Amino acid sequence: MKLNEKDAAQLGLDAQLPRPTTSTVDKQSSKRKTTQIIRLSALFGIILYLSLYSSNLFGAQHGQNEAFITKNDGPLNSYWHGIATKGMKFSLPRPEKHHDHHHHKHPHHPHGHISPKKAEKIFLSVPSNDSAAAASERYTSYPHPAGSGYDLYSALALKNEWEKELGLRVSGANEFVYEAGSAESQSRIRNGADKLGVWVDTYYPILNTPVHASVTLLTDPPIKAKLREDIVDGDPDSQLRDEVPVFHGLSASGDVKAKYVYAGYGRKKDFDLLQEKGVDFNGKIVLTKYGGSFRGLKVKAAQEAGAAGVIVFTDPGDDGEIIEANGYEAYPDGPARQPSSVQRGSVQFLSKYPGDPSTPGEPAYKNATRVESGSQPSIPSLPLSYEDVIPLLKALEGKGIHASELGSDFTGGLEYHGVDYYIGPSDVDLHLVNEMNDRVLPIWNTMAVIPGHITDEVIILGNHRDAWVLGASDPNSGTVSQYEVVRGLGALLKKGWKPLRTIILTSWDAEEYGLVGSVEWAEDFGDWLVDNAVAYLNIDGSASGTNFHASASPSIALALKAAAEEINFSSDPERSVYDTRNDGGNWDEFSAANSGEEQLETSTIAGGSGIGALGSGSDYTPFLQRYGIASSDLGYKGGPKDPVYHYHSIYDSHTWQAKYGDVGFHRHTDAAKVIGLLTLRLADTLILPLNTTQYARDLQYYLEKVQVIANSSSLSLDGSINFEALALSIESVGKASIKLDKEKKELIEKLRKLLPKPKFGHNGPSFVSRIFGKGCDHHKKDVDVEGIKLPIPHLPIPKLPSPHKLKEIKEVLKEIRVVNKKLQHFEYGFISEEGLKDREWYKHKITAPGLWLGYGATTFPSITEAITIDHSSSLAQKEVDDVAQLLNSVAQKLNA
Repeated sequence: MKLNEKDAAQLGLDAQLPRPTTSTVDKQSSKRKTTQIIRLSALFGIILYLSLYSSNLFGAQHGQNEAFITKNDGPLNSYWHGIATKGMKFSLPRPEKHHDHHHHKHPHHPHGHISPKKAEKIFLSVPSNDSAAAASERYTSYPHPAGSGYDLYSALALKNEWEKELGLRVSGANEFVYEAGSAESQSRIRNGADKLGVWVDTYYPILNTPVHASVTLLTDPPIKAKLREDIVDGDPDSQLRDEVPVFHGLSASGDVKAKYVYAGYGRKKDFDLLQEKGVDFNGKIVLTKYGGSFRGLKVKAAQEAGAAGVIVFTDPGDDGEIIEANGYEAYPDGPARQPSSVQRGSVQFLSKYPGDPSTPGEPAYKNATRVESGSQPSIPSLPLSYEDVIPLLKALEGKGIHASELGSDFTGGLEYHGVDYYIGPSDVDLHLVNEMNDRVLPIWNTMAVIPGHITDEVIILGNHRDAWVLGASDPNSGTVSQYEVVRGLGALLKKGWKPLRTIILTSWDAEEYGLVGSVEWAEDFGDWLVDNAVAYLNIDGSASGTNFHASASPSIALALKAAAEEINFSSDPERSVYDTRNDGGNWDEFSAANSGEEQLETSTIAGGSGIGALGSGSDYTPFLQRYGIASSDLGYKGGPKDPVYHYHSIYDSHTWQAKYGDVGFHRHTDAAKVIGLLTLRLADTLILPLNTTQYARDLQYYLEKVQVIANSSSLSLDGSINFEALALSIESVGKASIKLDKEKKELIEKLRKLLPKPKFGHNGPSFVSRIFGKGCDHHKKDVDVEGIKLPIPHLPIPKLPSPHKLKEIKEVLKEIRVVNKKLQHFEYGFISEEGLKDREWYKHKITAPGLWLGYGATTFPSITEAITIDHSSSLAQKEVDDVAQLLNSVAQKLNA
């Protein structure tokens, strides 16, 4: 028989071809049915096997064993499912003798499983310079200060981007946007760690926005500051200069006419020195340089000295080598500072307490009970460009003390522009006007959960999204890096990966006003954090220069360092990211060379790990210093040889970033790889990679430092301090940590011997995929049999351990669970319920922002400040004994 022309045309065949005989059709039909029956039988057999494997996996076998996993063994069941789906033995760290730092070399992984090492390889293939550049352009195309309409837009746009990358439906603008404190918001964290999703939480803090500001030198004729950055050819983004006026967040309103004085960096010690020299600040306006301490503490020091107002200006003397005096052109023609650039920023008293000034210790819900702020100035302040401050400094020439008599900190880089620095006071008045609108404004935290097998050991990765203007570096280089991490995690999810531990992603709002979004959320979920969080990983700006910089809790420090050492610097693959720490020069060496003085050790001690201690100034603050969650922060910072970064200025733009900041966007991508790798290792390593022994070593370094401070301050103290109890307690923590390290190693080796090694999939398609005729398409979620879609079970199925081994595995997993809980809550052991003296919001007794530093870390803060600020040996001794008792309790818990 021949095909008719119509049938042949429909089938795309030659009409002259013979049609198949009926007997052939019948045989093929019979064969297909037989194959389908075999496949269905095999499928149902496998499903039955897996059902028994899952529901009674560790149950009685042949009457020999009691149930391995019971209803009360939920966490152990989660551990088991985690290691089973990651390839049994392949879920464990490789033995040390086989350790390989290079990601291009991997052991063979069984078909269908995504082991931790394989997950790292997949993840690291995703972050892209081109993707980072495009994201940077998207995020910085409009100003988005906290509480603004564009801020809300950025929160919703990011929600949709994350949904897309994580494989979720892209939701509408009003979907999954919750009021903080609502049942939906609370449930999403407290009951939702096992549900993949993205949402937005809305809080209501007190913020302020500028109404009117002016600075006028009342000479004849008067000289009025522009208080405005220039539109410059070569940076089209600068046309948006007026979208966010020049002002200080949380500054006080005021109208002051007064004489003025210059106070160097405006640190507490600068005011003390000048007062010793007879300078009177009462009723005067103070000029200070940026640098040396947080801007809010400059205003606080001036306020306590009796000043009536403060102007904080940018001095090019702090710009390193890249200055006009050295022949560099100003931006955008060159890498030196644009003369009209202004550093906006908050003047909250950060070291008193961060977050919403009106709800300290409580979340800023819409209906929150509010108190009078204890963390805001009572005198007005404004920031100025160096272009605007030159006439004010020149008017001080010949008045009062010559700045050079007080040391290099009181001079600056404006000598190139004809300024001779004097302290004053001035002969003429300065008129400072700052009118602010203080009100409750909404802010929006964008959040996401990637559920893990274990939902009470949570890793949090955060960046803030709000910017003073465009924020190409601060914060949106970090937002870009976080987005690349989300892309990498999304790629893993699409391959069927599930982390061992739950991961939470956060995009904080209103960080620039004083860490508001993160603080309010942490205060909202503080009890949950203490019980469930393992670590908080922060990335603020990831690229503002060429020096890789990281700070961390000592327990995370070595894991962070290892990640940075294992990622090749993408623009120079012969070096690691960690090797780039001084590519832009070293600020300590630069400062020492320029001052002619040997620099004292800073308050941040690396403690032998190469990773410094955490102070404040970014969103890790509430997690570490109020709730005792091990934390880290990383990114590329500028060095003295780098192009000048225009911090909090209109010139922190995509144009600057692409031309000078991170040409090619390599550092955006490399930072994403480092923090992503650290996230994966914390999430996927069976025993948490937190190093309590390194912490004990760092405690010893901190002790040595505070002893040096005590010895150098002996003349100002009213007695001696005995540190013996503290030394012994640190020794106890060290011994307990070494014991725990040994236990961790033994448990992994025990488990390695007990776990089977999957046998399937080493060469070509697995047995089951061959049964179903699907070749290597192992990512397909369903098999279609006679129009019925049936799920393919997770493959390969490892050989089931014997009943005796199952019982042993259960005991090892129980011990691992205990060890992990010790590691998880280790940092919380340094939390003191009564908090630090005069700033009880801060509760961490090992590290805190210095009372008069703001950003910088002070280790053993209660002891250090009893010596340096209170000058009381009795108070210092009490603090030594209290901290020793705290550390002894930590050691006991490790030994338990």
